Amino acid sequence: MQSHITYKELLKLTSYGIFAMSFKGISIKDKRLDKCPKIKNAMYEGIYTGSPGRDIYFMLPYLDLIQMEEIINILVKKFPKTPPGNHVNIAACIRFIYGQFEKQGVLRSEKDFERMKKEKLDWDKSDIFLDLLYKKMKEHKNVYGLSLLCEMKSHRVGDKAVINKDKKKLKEMEDLYNKSAEYAYECGSYKHMFTPYYWAFEYFAKFPNKKKALFYSYLTVNNINKYCPDARPGYVSKLKSCVKYIKKYDLDNFNSFLKKYRETKNKCMKKVFKKK
Repeated sequence: MQSHITYKELLKLTSYGIFAMSFKGISIKDKRLDKCPKIKNAMYEGIYTGSPGRDIYFMLPYLDLIQMEEIINILVKKFPKTPPGNHVNIAACIRFIYGQFEKQGVLRSEKDFERMKKEKLDWDKSDIFLDLLYKKMKEHKNVYGLSLLCEMKSHRVGDKAVINKDKKKLKEMEDLYNKSAEYAYECGSYKHMFTPYYWAFEYFAKFPNKKKALFYSYLTVNNINKYCPDARPGYVSKLKSCVKYIKKYDLDNFNSFLKKYRETKNKCMKKVFKKK
């Protein structure tokens, strides 16, 4: 079996870096792409959300440790150090290196959950590569990168925990999400001051562990109130999920919970907690 591109082409793709692309409808409108020559057999000719994550994933079986480190040395130099306004494409790069081309893993739908239960979740090569990237991020003191890597690894550990009903994996997932948030406070990545807690809530709810799910749903709401920068639909949706869970499983305290946040000035919170 032959790789889809050469190692030299992968080095070239990686040298383009990772950046949040601008879209108009379904078309990519980003002048930085003009500086990235097309590579014929690369995924979408090297132009896609999260490049070069997909190509790295498909090349992992063909890379030895020395080649991995060479790719990582380029990648870490190109990786954003300052938290961007849009994290989606940057996070996609890491998610793609796990071979996860759809968001949310087992949380995406019951159909995906059943499908993933039947699959053998083999992320060994991905873990080797991303653990080396994590080590290099530490050397370069890229705290934003460390926060993102912890969050992305937490998702995959959470998938394994839920599928295998593995409490040890669940604890590993929880520790990683909390580590992601700790790094976020350090580098000022506002999104990651609440989203790791939200995903912890979702995985604990799916496991299920209602006590932990409630703890992280409350923590998510509290941190959205403190740190959420705007009221984009994704943030509002996450907040609504937490509130719905609290109402269902902690109804006795729900009215006081509503009262606490109804006078908030946070834009995202106001969308959900406005007086009716």
